[in-house]
Amino acid sequence: MTSSDHVKNIAVVGASGLVGGAILKSLLESGNFDVTAISRQDSSAAFPSNVTVKKGDYKSPEFLESALQDQDVLILTFAVTTPPEVQSDFIKAAAKAGVPWILPNEYGQDGANPELAKVVGLLGMKERYRNEIEALGVSSWIGIANNLWFDFSLKGGFYGIDIAARKAEIYDDGSTSIVATTVPQVGRAIARLLSLPVESSSPCLSDYKNKFVYITSFSVTQNDMLAAAQHATGTTSADWTVTHKPVDRWMQEGREMFAKGERRGMINVLYGATFKKGLGDQFHGREVANEKLGLKEEDLDEVMQRIVKEVEAK
Repeated sequence: MTSSDHVKNIAVVGASGLVGGAILKSLLESGNFDVTAISRQDSSAAFPSNVTVKKGDYKSPEFLESALQDQDVLILTFAVTTPPEVQSDFIKAAAKAGVPWILPNEYGQDGANPELAKVVGLLGMKERYRNEIEALGVSSWIGIANNLWFDFSLKGGFYGIDIAARKAEIYDDGSTSIVATTVPQVGRAIARLLSLPVESSSPCLSDYKNKFVYITSFSVTQNDMLAAAQHATGTTSADWTVTHKPVDRWMQEGREMFAKGERRGMINVLYGATFKKGLGDQFHGREVANEKLGLKEEDLDEVMQRIVKEVEAK
């Protein structure tokens, strides 16, 4: 650690991916860190010249430990299809290399909400990695809870609103307010978080030792999304086909699909839990860290304009 007051050396795994790329961009823009991107030997990903790149075999403990020497923070970002042992192997290597801080592959719903974890199986599975970090007794973890990625979800039609087709499926009456965060906001939050002093009067990095940090871009309802989409596309309600469905039915349909081997059914469960009031809609009882991190909320209309441009450019 270059400074006893702040972390300096950051290793990012998955730095060419969706969330990893956003994190890398914000870390570099801050100017506060020396960043290393760790990737597989056969990766063709390209990085800026001011990023140190270490390529190797993820199955080699020797490579992983060597790549993590002298790092203050390990940031792990993986696709949902990544074998679970990959993250575990990085966690073990970080302990051997003496890495003080790990941001495990969270970046989603509230992993500290046991009722939500019962419904969303993928969320509950992430607990094992936090437990592994604590059991090794070397590193501390910080989980990033941002609920679902607003821009990614809207572009994929996962919020029930299909911008290109001008169709919307509204769950219940569309008035449930959910917290949502854009992918760039996740990157900015992590750069702000890791810029905090390690130990000092609050806020400091140690405030979040083995805890979650809760961040958001804004709170929004499906009705708000639809209105913003109509405004951004210059359309009216008459141009859209709008249907309604109880959120519980949508979730049950997803469970039935998944039981038949249709993986898309998990989308219904994941997003249905988010639109179910009192479950995954808000960070119930948790302190949102935006103010402490100096992180401004985003403007829904501005974000929607950007998303519509990207959708219509396809």
